[in-house]
Amino acid sequence: MLFWFVLILFSLCTFVLLCVPMTKFIDWQKNHRQQTNIALYQAQQSADTELSQEMAQRLLQDEQYNATHRPLSAVRFRPIFSFCLALLVLATALTYYFSLPRYQQVQQGLQANKAQQAELMQSNSQQKNDRHLINVQNRLRQNPNDGENWYQLGQLYLFNNEFANALESFQRAKRLLGDKPYILGAIATVLYYQAGQKMTEQTEQVLQQALAQDPLDTASLSLLASEAFLNADYAQALTIWQQILDSGRSTVERRSIIQSMQMAEGLQRARQP
Repeated sequence: MLFWFVLILFSLCTFVLLCVPMTKFIDWQKNHRQQTNIALYQAQQSADTELSQEMAQRLLQDEQYNATHRPLSAVRFRPIFSFCLALLVLATALTYYFSLPRYQQVQQGLQANKAQQAELMQSNSQQKNDRHLINVQNRLRQNPNDGENWYQLGQLYLFNNEFANALESFQRAKRLLGDKPYILGAIATVLYYQAGQKMTEQTEQVLQQALAQDPLDTASLSLLASEAFLNADYAQALTIWQQILDSGRSTVERRSIIQSMQMAEGLQRARQP
């Protein structure tokens, strides 16, 4: 973004510098002649009165002649000519620049930088998740009967795509805390991804149990929205995501959902004739 801003600013400055001087008209011959006539007039006026009157008459005649007969040697450019010349110079410079391999190298460098930043962010997120995973495991070693810690451990395993460990952790949380809707929704999510993002009969049963207790359970609704999106049912996906946003729950990742909705809206518009 900064690269394009600097390029546009440089182009505008170049264009102005080329246009402004050439649009001005300076009659150098006229200025020089005026100064010479005035100097002669002043010198002769101080020497002789009769001669000064004659010089005044000559000066008047010269000025009248210059007013009606512009010297052919005067330098003048029409504004349209100045504009076209400046545009031609600017276009030539830009064409030459974009034809150089350096421009492609700059673009490749920008893309590589973006990829590196994305990889760095993902790496930092993974490291943060691993540290959190170790902390939760240490807490469970001290108190294996803490159902909430087992639930958190399952979420961390799910983030790492370790579905077997995630399912085991959620089932332990279920045994300790009971059939909580958010735990059932998490179990259904693991089963869904274990089956290769397919809605199996077992997954549907667990989802129904969760939604029967809490129709606005975030995990369950998110799973249904993802399923609708993958099946290209964008209208249904948008409806469910809007339900999640309207629930106003603190566990809702609003930014992620809004981005998903924007993607679904774009795909939905693309399908329309």
